[in-house]
Amino acid sequence: MRRAALLCLLASPAFADTLATDGPTLTTAPTEWLGPTPHLVIMGTLNGHEMNIQLTDMAATAVAEFAGKREYLPGDAGAFRYGDFEVGLKATIGGVERSIELEFENDDFASVTLPADFALGAENFPKGNAAFLEVSAEWEDASGSVNDEIGALTGTLSLLLDDGTPDDKGLRADGMIGGLVVAENAGETLVISFTVPVAEYEIDD
Repeated sequence: MRRAALLCLLASPAFADTLATDGPTLTTAPTEWLGPTPHLVIMGTLNGHEMNIQLTDMAATAVAEFAGKREYLPGDAGAFRYGDFEVGLKATIGGVERSIELEFENDDFASVTLPADFALGAENFPKGNAAFLEVSAEWEDASGSVNDEIGALTGTLSLLLDDGTPDDKGLRADGMIGGLVVAENAGETLVISFTVPVAEYEIDD
């Protein structure tokens, strides 16, 4: 196993699973983006569940899928607006298959020059330097099932990387998206550093 392969701890009053790694781990939430190498670090609390996911090696055998997707919306004169991107993780943690998805919305992310900070809020597809974030988490084990979708978090998305090769429509199905999120919801704080390889795009009619 390579260094910094995978540390995942998901804990609530109902369960506590640990998958250890031989590499170094963070003891506190990151205060800055962890860089352009693909990774996903989530630390804090979501809907009562303590989350400490430190994924830094895409070759770790416990990771089934780690991929991003862009979503484009109809624009003016046949053009498209870059209104949404998603970060998806599917991994076996503590012997249980779990999935986590981050979805970010803006009227048109392409209209903002990076690096840029976006204020998180409750409005869907907001314009300018604002964004909407929804975090989804799903798994089922002997203690029961978790199926959370938490939206309208407040805080900040710092978007530092968003590249790729445009096709004949000007849309990008590859490249990387990376940044740092510091979000709050109902008194809980969640810090996320991510750089995800984009695998596809979707056009929303």
